[in-house]
Amino acid sequence: MIDKDSMLYWYPKIKHLNIPMPKTEILKIPHEAFRKWVYTGHNKHIKPYIPRIYTTAQRIGYPLFLRTDHASGKHDWKNSCYVPSEKVLIRHLRAVIEFNELADILGLPYKAIIFREFLDLDWKFKAFWGEMPVAKERRYFIKDGKVLCHHPYWIEDAILRPTVQNWKDILKVLNYESKEEIKILSSYAKMVSEVLDGYWSVDFAYGKNGNWYLIDMATGERSWHPECPIKKENGA
Repeated sequence: MIDKDSMLYWYPKIKHLNIPMPKTEILKIPHEAFRKWVYTGHNKHIKPYIPRIYTTAQRIGYPLFLRTDHASGKHDWKNSCYVPSEKVLIRHLRAVIEFNELADILGLPYKAIIFREFLDLDWKFKAFWGEMPVAKERRYFIKDGKVLCHHPYWIEDAILRPTVQNWKDILKVLNYESKEEIKILSSYAKMVSEVLDGYWSVDFAYGKNGNWYLIDMATGERSWHPECPIKKENGA
């Protein structure tokens, strides 16, 4: 069965599109070896991969964003996906793998480590236990060549441990979708829908440089979707 939620499936199909995306390096790994590493704490299980982990990270440069082909554990930001230097790379990688192991009931079927260019997003406050920067992010839903709907990614109910008292007011500003923004992101989402069949979510984030970046994707059925008519129509 094809694992469509894996970056190994969807990223090669969209990386050529004329859409801003973070520079990305992919290192395929044996799931079982990294699973044993997390549960035993012994580096011997991943020893053959450690040199390649360091050299792949160096091609991206620091700071970098770290994840597997399935997830990053971004809520634990400062201890996991955000890697400021080589000194903490392996420790943060273990946190990312651990998150993947504990996600869902049986863990996620990761098969690769993904090293990504760190994007300087236009964030306004931090939240969660890992002090994750909260920025302007959007989720678009597409299906068979069409853009179905779009929503702000961060809603009030999703925010925990905000670092400022007036975060709700700030979030309202972050979540305002202008006509210009909708035009740009709809065009990007449509490009993706023309090369990927089926029902998908496409996530975008806004950088301090004024660019929107495509940062993530997943099958629509497995993606969080706020209540809207499109959600009901697609049964997700």
